[in-house]
Amino acid sequence: MNIKQKLSIGFLFLGFIFSSLVRIRFNISNGFEFHNFWIKILPTPIFDFAGHSSNELYLTSTVFGYLFFVVSGIFMIHEFKSLKIKNVSSVIFLLLTLCAILFELTSIMQDAYSSYIGQHLRIGPALLIFGLLILIKNDGTVSEGTASASL
Repeated sequence: MNIKQKLSIGFLFLGFIFSSLVRIRFNISNGFEFHNFWIKILPTPIFDFAGHSSNELYLTSTVFGYLFFVVSGIFMIHEFKSLKIKNVSSVIFLLLTLCAILFELTSIMQDAYSSYIGQHLRIGPALLIFGLLILIKNDGTVSEGTASASL
């Protein structure tokens, strides 16, 4: 395992920690209003979505975790730039992460204009699993390709 793969795994776990396990709850509709600091012990749902409304009328700092996932995805794409099939799954990973960031930023804007009604998209655990699967699959394929090329 090379340094880029290790960094990618590190950023995947940082993304998981800051998107799913450690969060700050806040609102910004009347200026920044800190509610609390929250640490969730496992288990955490793999996917949590409230598209219209929920009883959670506060924002969370999950967007910071998603930024770590973006960095991890960039390392994955850079690592496998010569293998097009591997890039497809990395690009899908990045697109899912960017959709989650966009969803969170939309919620922040809604809260700023006092129209936030609790929508959220929490996909940190799913992104961690997907990212690890990409790295595991790519690591095995790269090793086999290198071994057969050297014979």
